[in-house]
Amino acid sequence: MENDVIFIGKKPTMSYVLAILTHINSGHDSVTLKARGMLISKAVDISQLVVRKFSKELKVSSISIGSEEITDKDNNKRMVSYISIDLKR
Repeated sequence: MENDVIFIGKKPTMSYVLAILTHINSGHDSVTLKARGMLISKAVDISQLVVRKFSKELKVSSISIGSEEITDKDNNKRMVSYISIDLKR
């Protein structure tokens, strides 16, 4: 199940779209997009792009949001929001 997770970062949007489509076309029935902080909106854009333009068979099955405490390289703790979007056939 952990292999069904794609973490959204700073790569171009179409890189993630291609990764999702490749994952689904390789026989998997679901994929989860995860993003934190300012990349949350990018994850939403990617999920909608895949569902509306590239794969009519995929649907958003669930969305979860929250915040988690992270520690940076200077050992400072802070809260960061996250989103998890599940796409299924």
